[in-house]
Amino acid sequence: MKSQFTKLPYPEKKFTGQTIIITGANVGLGLEAARHFVRLEAAKVILAVRTISKGEAAKKSIEDSTKRTGVVEVWEIDQENYGSVVMFAKKAQSLERLDVAILNAGLMTPEFNMAEGHEKMILVNVISTFLLALLLIPKLRETAVNFNKAPVLTCTGSFTHFDAAFPERNSEHIFEAFTKKESAKMTDR
Repeated sequence: MKSQFTKLPYPEKKFTGQTIIITGANVGLGLEAARHFVRLEAAKVILAVRTISKGEAAKKSIEDSTKRTGVVEVWEIDQENYGSVVMFAKKAQSLERLDVAILNAGLMTPEFNMAEGHEKMILVNVISTFLLALLLIPKLRETAVNFNKAPVLTCTGSFTHFDAAFPERNSEHIFEAFTKKESAKMTDR
């Protein structure tokens, strides 16, 4: 808990010439991370968002605060849809380079809803996040070889994860257990 009241260091390491993708980049941590990368001289920062209009508003906010234009791009990705995740990753393969991928998109809802055969929070926060990570690895590796630089792939999380009871962990088929509405504890997820 104490760490929540600690002043965080102000990033200064330059990202000159690098390309960065951040999912969930129109609000919160994703938006502020994108703002820092632009300030730290990244060549391209891709805001991966579900709603383009919200991404465009975030782009304007970043450009207004950093006074750098032509750096931020807004790309659509809907992590409730496998096809959208695959299309996004395919588009990312066309980049000259991909140095950093911050997979930050998340969903929190008290409602139990299904998509792609899975409960939506599990789909967005786990399955699609790791599907995207796996699909971006080839481009990250290519960048590592071509630019002799270690790429970065990170998934954001919360220190409160240790509080989750996660009763599904004892199920023979965990992902199947997550689809059972009658036993779902949405606040725990």
